[in-house]
Amino acid sequence: MRVTATKAFTWDMAHMLSGHEGLCQNLHGHTYKMEVEVEHLQGDLIAMGSSEGMVIDFKHLKEVVKSEIVDPLDHALMVWENGNPAEQAIAQVAIEHGMKVAAVPYRPTVENMCREFFGVLKTLLPEKGVKVRRVRVWETPTSFAEVRE
Repeated sequence: MRVTATKAFTWDMAHMLSGHEGLCQNLHGHTYKMEVEVEHLQGDLIAMGSSEGMVIDFKHLKEVVKSEIVDPLDHALMVWENGNPAEQAIAQVAIEHGMKVAAVPYRPTVENMCREFFGVLKTLLPEKGVKVRRVRVWETPTSFAEVRE
């Protein structure tokens, strides 16, 4: 029997999709929600200590996800490093005025973010004794992307 644990996180962030034919080409924001599902590296629950009976102490999962993903993006403008001139100009103005900008090497779609976040967590979470099984990122209350191992 496989037991997993899932923790949810939220943050507010702006982005735009250079070259998109719809409204998302415009600067806009979302309240993102991310669910991170993990499994203990040994495939079982922790056997001893203060975390006995757990996959992971949620506090430890929260520390990694907040420091590596949520905190750098919360209330930031995410921009694509190869975005169109308008996106680059908006980013430059934001930077010049001391605003929080997160430049990424991918077009900031929820699908690309989900893939990136999964990769980051896949590298970092084994240090906490778990492996990431699933990352789901909600862009709106009715739309999400998901990456599973």
